[in-house]
Amino acid sequence: MRTARQAFSCARLVAGCAFALGACGCAKGLSTPTSAHDDAPRSVLGSGNGADVVGGGATATPARGAAAAHLPLILISDVDLPGRATRFDYQDIDTARGYLVIAHMNDNAVVVVKLSDGSLVKQFPGIPVARGIAVADDVGRVFVTSMPSSLVILDNVALTEVGRATTGNGPDGDGWDPVHKIVAVSDQHDGAISLIAGSGSGTRVHVPLGTETGNVVFDSSRGCFWITVVTARPPNQLVAVDPVGAKVITRIGLPGCNGAHGLRLHPDGRSAFAACEDNDVLARVDLGGEHTVATAPTGAGPDVLSIDPGLGWLYVAAESGDLTVFDINKPGVVLIGHDKPGANSHTIAADAASHRVFLPLMAGPKGTPVLRIMKPSGT
Repeated sequence: MRTARQAFSCARLVAGCAFALGACGCAKGLSTPTSAHDDAPRSVLGSGNGADVVGGGATATPARGAAAAHLPLILISDVDLPGRATRFDYQDIDTARGYLVIAHMNDNAVVVVKLSDGSLVKQFPGIPVARGIAVADDVGRVFVTSMPSSLVILDNVALTEVGRATTGNGPDGDGWDPVHKIVAVSDQHDGAISLIAGSGSGTRVHVPLGTETGNVVFDSSRGCFWITVVTARPPNQLVAVDPVGAKVITRIGLPGCNGAHGLRLHPDGRSAFAACEDNDVLARVDLGGEHTVATAPTGAGPDVLSIDPGLGWLYVAAESGDLTVFDINKPGVVLIGHDKPGANSHTIAADAASHRVFLPLMAGPKGTPVLRIMKPSGT
């Protein structure tokens, strides 16, 4: 989510909800492409159909009307969260501890709740503009990006803060490399990535990439970080960075994607999904071969992405409060459906074990923050 473009994003919240796989190759060198929001959840998540399958460069058409009457997303509970009725941001699941870690961005805090029922475990205050969350179970740490230029390091067992490291300007998303014990931070305002060794307490290397950066994820199959990059001239890019050599390995153009930001990798590692904030689409890019890109419409201002690998569902949460769901088991882009889980529900986390999804809302039925927990019916 771009704090620098907050006013622009907010202005788009009134827009209606309109509605991205392949092979390998981090180490191939430089590459180019070839080619209104009520708080009460609705009970129906619309289904797609065969016409929603999209190949390289095409755009999907959303299912509408009577065809969108399947796969209900059921409300499990609304659990009270501490703090003020202000904006939340990224989340990550700590599987080993059974926790969900949430950045309460505009309350300058991080909230830890139980994955089982959403009940509060711990609140960490004093983390200015908390944004990116990356859990590193293997070293017992949680990494949180914080404005204006910090990485906050939490102990996920003792639930204490253990240190802070310097990043670039406007840190946003972060990612964890368990092989080399390196934390990657998207220095959004610098258009760069920071690579911090020693589980966040070592040397930092700053790698310029473009005019603005978004989310960053580690690709275990290729041993590199992928990061979304906004460039001075189109197209935006998906960039692979060597965490040890601190250098760019691959640049893949994302035609049809403006404001590349949110990012997730397909579980099979063959493709990536990018949320394009400025033109309201999801882009699916082949990470090998021809680097083909397919796009499909989402809600206005798509932000946080989450994947349920068991169902093969990709959730796209948007600033408009619209939630769009895609079937990633099929090639191209296949729309499953859409819903409005609640106002300002631009961030989502999916639990692979239970298939439940978690949406922290600024204001629930009582006007105070809640964690809305939902689940597809039949799971």
